[in-house]
Amino acid sequence: MSENKENRTHYRQLYIKVEPGQIYAFIPGTIIDIFVKKGQKIKKGTPLCSLHAMKMDNEICSPMDGIVKSINIKKDQIVSKNDVLILIENEYSAKQDKEQKDTKQPVPKKDETKEKK
Repeated sequence: MSENKENRTHYRQLYIKVEPGQIYAFIPGTIIDIFVKKGQKIKKGTPLCSLHAMKMDNEICSPMDGIVKSINIKKDQIVSKNDVLILIENEYSAKQDKEQKDTKQPVPKKDETKEKK
C-alpha cells in the first residue's frame, strides 16, 4: 500500500480580492488603446481601454459610475495578469474627499493641546 500524502508546497490561488474601482488585467496582454482620461466622469459600461490578448482585442468596460482617479497604463504597454490598469473612484466618495480637503482645519501641535499646570 502507498500512502497518499499531500506534498505540495504551492497552492493555486483561486481568486484575487479586488477593491471596488480597481480595473485589472484578467489576462496578460498588450494595451492597444485607452479611451478615458484622468478626472473624466464615466458611467457603468463605458469602455475604458482595449487589451490585446490571445489574438483577440478585449474591450474593458467600467463596472460602476464614477470618476477616473488614475490611469496606470500607456498605449502599447505589456501588462501581466492582475495588474491594476485604471482606478475609478465612485462619485459620492470623490465629493466627500473634496469637501474634507476644503474644510480641513489645521491640526494643533501637541504642546498646545496639553494644559499647563
